[in-house]
Amino acid sequence: MKLFRNIKIQARLILLFLILSLIPILITGFFSYKESSNAIESKISTYSVQVMSQVGENIERELAKLENDSVEIEFSDKVQNTLLNYTRMTEWEIEDIQIRMKDDLVKKFSFLHDVSDVLIYTNDRNRIIAYGDKGFKLNFKKEYLDQYLKELEAKEGAPIWTGINLDFEERVVQYATSAEQMSKSNGILIGRAIKSLEQGDIIGTLIIRTNERFFSNIYRNIDIGHGADIFVIDADGIVVSSRNPQIPVAKEYKDRQLIQEIQVNEKNEKRVFNYSVGSDRYLVAFTPMVKAPWYVVSTIPYTYLNSESERIWINILYMGLGCFLLAVLLSYVFSLSISRPLKKLVKAMNEAKKGNLAVNIRDTSKDEIGEVTGNFNQMLNDIRILMDNVKNKEKQKRKAELKALQAQISPHFLSNTLNTVKWLAGVQKAENIENIITSLIQLLHVSMGKGGDYITIREEIEYIKNYINIQEFRYYNKFKVTFEIEEEIMDYRILKFLLQPVVENSLIHGIEPMEGQGLIVVKGFRYEDCVKITVTDNGVGIPEEKLENILNINDNSNKSRFSGIGISNVNERIRMNFGDQFGLQIESVPNLYTTVEITLPVIKEESGY
Repeated sequence: MKLFRNIKIQARLILLFLILSLIPILITGFFSYKESSNAIESKISTYSVQVMSQVGENIERELAKLENDSVEIEFSDKVQNTLLNYTRMTEWEIEDIQIRMKDDLVKKFSFLHDVSDVLIYTNDRNRIIAYGDKGFKLNFKKEYLDQYLKELEAKEGAPIWTGINLDFEERVVQYATSAEQMSKSNGILIGRAIKSLEQGDIIGTLIIRTNERFFSNIYRNIDIGHGADIFVIDADGIVVSSRNPQIPVAKEYKDRQLIQEIQVNEKNEKRVFNYSVGSDRYLVAFTPMVKAPWYVVSTIPYTYLNSESERIWINILYMGLGCFLLAVLLSYVFSLSISRPLKKLVKAMNEAKKGNLAVNIRDTSKDEIGEVTGNFNQMLNDIRILMDNVKNKEKQKRKAELKALQAQISPHFLSNTLNTVKWLAGVQKAENIENIITSLIQLLHVSMGKGGDYITIREEIEYIKNYINIQEFRYYNKFKVTFEIEEEIMDYRILKFLLQPVVENSLIHGIEPMEGQGLIVVKGFRYEDCVKITVTDNGVGIPEEKLENILNINDNSNKSRFSGIGISNVNERIRMNFGDQFGLQIESVPNLYTTVEITLPVIKEESGY
């Protein structure tokens, strides 16, 4: 709050307008950006999972067809007879059976599946080409072929799917190589061991090679966002099919961690997750396949996902900038309507502070500033009138004081005269007169303001004793006074004339009306952080109906008093100087006793507590 009070009102109002305009826009923009981003991500997540599932189903359908074709080839009469009798066949018979197999399969594969090669291997690794491209002749590298055939035999007839590229093959080009033919270098193999229909033992192996583009064509034209990729990856992280040359087939995916994340999310039954490749973040969706241990995977960059949200955010920023500029203009106009009249008012106040009370501000506005200005003008007018009145009263007061001074006897003159009387009483050996005159002189010194406002308790007790000494001559043997004051508090300081009016009140109102001799006991002690002084008398007491209001009754009119200070005045002086927690408390039982308890702070020096 202090910081704001050190800033001009106009600047504070402009700042307030700007804050009230910017904060809602920024908060709204932020949440709009977050909500739109989350909504887009959620919708694209659902959409990409559905697309991947559909692509997976389409690929599964083609895999199932190829598996059925492989079963049909495996158990055909030509294949069974050839494998069972291969060792007894001549080269011409082998060539003839290959031609007849090609004739059968060309009708099946010429326009379906994009199958490029069908190879049959005997248990002795003799190759039979049952179907093949005209431009190419498929030759596997020996180390790869041996390993693959062993895997097929180990599976005992179950199909094994795998992806290959030129790294797995040795090709002999028979015709001119074209870009289209080179595009056929990526392939997918389905292989299985061939069992005898009669004995059920393995008699050979079957390998069908189909061009990878047949599968990639299934999802090649699917648009799931700018920069997004769709590919098929196996459980070892090897790419089986891809439409992006940057993701090569039959090679490990560029980030090995991806397949691990896919498998973890598959166990958790999640089909979409966030993933980072280097500094780029992607939304990854996948679906597992049944026919082969593969996953159809899509990666959508967050730069695409957030593009719409960022466009919304930019529009909000432009709108916020416009609102900001409008807020600046409006805040300046509104603040000017407040600051300008306030500056005029401050200028007028500075003139008044210099003593120019004739200043006047003309402001007919109906707002609070106009009301304050009107009150300021009225105040200056009242001050002018008041000053004129004060001047007149001061003149009258001076005249009255002059007359009073002319009519009264100076207290100092009275004190000097009493000293002369005291000297004469001493010369004439009138000791009682000398004694009473001495006490009266001491009391006059106190009443004339000798010393400061504070005196010690010891000094106050001495003044009380002087007062009692005088009253003993008036009330002969009517009362006795005893003092029980702790020595510790005797040098503590109190206001002048606190105890004397209380003792005087006990004597006049308590002891004087009673029959017989009265007793006044004055006690003083320290209680915690306070000083307690009690004055108790055994006089007539105070009636209950009067006791409740006695501290509010002004009893200064008693002319027989020494100081003219009543008990209510003592209570008022204590509270005014020290606070409401200090003051007087009175307890009285009629015809038995009255106790006045005075509670004061501990003051060891006149400067304070």
